[in-house]
Amino acid sequence: MSPWAVLIAAMFAGTAVSLIGQAYPTLAPYIRTDLQLSLAAVGLLNTFVYIGTMLGSLPSGWLTDKLGSRTVMIVGTLAGAGLAIAIALFAKSQWMFIPFLFLVGLVVASATPAGSHAVAQSFPPERRGLVIGLRQMAVPLGGALAAAILPAVAHLASWRWASVVAAVIAILAALVTARLYRESLVPKAAPQATPPGLAAVLRERNILLAATAGVTLPTGQFVMITYLILFLKEQYGIPELTGAALLTAAQFAGAFSRVFWSWLSDRMGGQRKPLLVMMVGLAGLSALVLAWLPPGTPLLFKALIVVLYGATALGWQGLHFSLLTELSPPGWEGRVVGFGLIFTSIGIAAAPPLFGLLVDSSNNYALGWIAQAAVFGLGAFLLSNIEEKTRR
Repeated sequence: MSPWAVLIAAMFAGTAVSLIGQAYPTLAPYIRTDLQLSLAAVGLLNTFVYIGTMLGSLPSGWLTDKLGSRTVMIVGTLAGAGLAIAIALFAKSQWMFIPFLFLVGLVVASATPAGSHAVAQSFPPERRGLVIGLRQMAVPLGGALAAAILPAVAHLASWRWASVVAAVIAILAALVTARLYRESLVPKAAPQATPPGLAAVLRERNILLAATAGVTLPTGQFVMITYLILFLKEQYGIPELTGAALLTAAQFAGAFSRVFWSWLSDRMGGQRKPLLVMMVGLAGLSALVLAWLPPGTPLLFKALIVVLYGATALGWQGLHFSLLTELSPPGWEGRVVGFGLIFTSIGIAAAPPLFGLLVDSSNNYALGWIAQAAVFGLGAFLLSNIEEKTRR
């Protein structure tokens, strides 16, 4: 079957799972009012999702390597739809909400190993950066759809109806994925002499550096998803729907930038590290600009900074997962990507509540954005020490 059909299927499934994973932080203003959450508790919406993602990452990679990408993508998307409906019906307090968020995280864990594995196996190495970047477009596209659709539904009806809408989108995406992706589920046999052990693979210096840097890379993305609307409203008096529109623009900028960066890395001989280091540095500078924006700054300039932040802070995924795939031994791609996802999940889980605690304790969003810039600086340092392989 056409490799492009595999890519489209992976993007549909990944977008739907991403939409559900980002739905509840995006709906934070409405959930906060309904369930009486503090600002730090709002940050925990992401934390519990990504605790589930962290714990589900290696098992998802193992299932992908053993059962095939198609099964993992379809089952994960349908499970996400079921959880979104259950949340709408049964999450009547924050204590009932938390277990559901953890289960959503287990579903989110399935998307990246399965999607990256599917497209990496379907395309030649010289297109790997581009196609993994296109597949990773699904993450900010899901966030953009969440920001564009769900707050409007919540404004007109309630956040619970918005959760049901997310479930319907996921069911439709699972049907499209099942229709398009029909290749054999039997994994290709890879010739191996003595297979490396899991511990030996995961202790390899460059894999460890790339994975550890992953703690820092998603922090800006999920701080933005969780707090941008609140930041713009509380700091500058920008209405929630206008803030949602700016968040949507940033998500789209991130979606398209990660394809551009991945395409450019293919053109640069398949080297992922130089662009990753540059991009993370630019994201840190954008965070510093957000920290020091004066109250009278025109809305258009605020929008430009938010879009630039989105294009850099959200542009890392395609390059990062391409790098992990290329650093892994043959046949271990799903597990190595799953291992990297453990570290990105730690960053995603920790960053929003820590940002919220810092802002709550200081009553100053600027300190939060300065801390975010420092985290990006650490990520750039770790990435710069990787010895990247030449393209296979």
